Amino acid sequence: MAVESKKKDLLADAKNFCDGLSNVFMLKKRDPQTRHLLEKAKLLIETLISENQRATSNVPSTPRGSRAAGGMGQLWVKLDELKRENEELRKQIGKPADDRPAIPPKPSQGPGDVIIADLHKTKKENEALKAKVEKLETQIKQMDSVAFNVQDEYKRAKIALETTQRSMETVLKDYRQMEDELKLAKKESETLKQTLAKSMPLIGRTDNRHVENISEKCRPSNIAQLYNTLESQEWVDAKETLEEITDFEEEDIVQFLCACVMAAFQSCKDVYDALKATIAELLRKPTLVITDNLERERSGKSKLPDHITESIGHQLRQHFDDIDSDVIFGMMCEKLTLEFTEFVQRHPHENKVVQKFMNRCAKVTWQMVIQHPPMWLSVGDHEFDDEKHKLWWSCDHTAAKKINFFVWPALYDYKRGNLLIKGCVYAS
Repeated sequence: MAVESKKKDLLADAKNFCDGLSNVFMLKKRDPQTRHLLEKAKLLIETLISENQRATSNVPSTPRGSRAAGGMGQLWVKLDELKRENEELRKQIGKPADDRPAIPPKPSQGPGDVIIADLHKTKKENEALKAKVEKLETQIKQMDSVAFNVQDEYKRAKIALETTQRSMETVLKDYRQMEDELKLAKKESETLKQTLAKSMPLIGRTDNRHVENISEKCRPSNIAQLYNTLESQEWVDAKETLEEITDFEEEDIVQFLCACVMAAFQSCKDVYDALKATIAELLRKPTLVITDNLERERSGKSKLPDHITESIGHQLRQHFDDIDSDVIFGMMCEKLTLEFTEFVQRHPHENKVVQKFMNRCAKVTWQMVIQHPPMWLSVGDHEFDDEKHKLWWSCDHTAAKKINFFVWPALYDYKRGNLLIKGCVYAS
């Protein structure tokens, strides 16, 4: 009775296990390998049940079979757990569950061997997937750290950008305000210029000792700049040219060039004085304009009134660049011949560079003499004065007292007026 009871229990367990296999088969029908194993296990169990039902009652069932059945059940449960864990791991790393190829069991292997082999294989895959998951988690942590740093940098950059934008807005606001102020200042300046221009005829006299007419291009400050450029450019070129084409000493050359400037200034002054004297004489004797006695009658006794002199000077300054510098150039040569006879006999004035310098002297000094009052060039000092003179490069500053000669004339805004440009001297 005990044997029959155990047999019935075994058969009940086998049927339950077979039903369980059917359920597992329904759950795992998408896995070809699992489906094959389940079908084979179910077939095997059904065959064993049939054989036990036909067997005689004297054939006892061994406990080994029940242990085997119990062991197979545990293996199936373990395999199912591992496969579920395997699927979860595959989902974590983004691989589909059915990407593993189906491996049919070898004919020589039994169902238990196949299950054990599959179990070992699943364990290995499980371990590999766990290692891969750990590696991915580490990478995710690193990427999270990098993302946190990037976010932090982004926040700082955003704050810096906002600060910069606010600063730029402030700068733009200040810039626009300055533009408006500049436009207002220009407008006020134009208004003052117009007011000054309108009031000039009422004043009756313009004097550059008190104010410069900034609407005129020919005015003392501009002339001083031209005079300074004349020394630094054309004078240097002329000096180097004379050193090449003549055998004169440097001292003689610089004295000659200084004399060219003074001759130009004196010639322009003679022209301007003659012009004023001629106009004064014509106003006194208008008929002289059709006779040949104009130059003889021009004694200098007749003088123009200040308002006429001012008007003439204004017209001359408006057309200062129309002066015929060739005429003044000829007058310069005549004056230089008297003082530098030997030098002029070498005809240095025929050189193009020297001619350019002399013509430039004529144009610049003409602008000087038509000012009101005329500007003044001076080479008459005899004692060295550091406030009025600068020394030639070869002079000893500590021993400089007496002026031997001028290298470059000093420029004043008028005679005995304010010094505009120091004279260059050779002193010992």
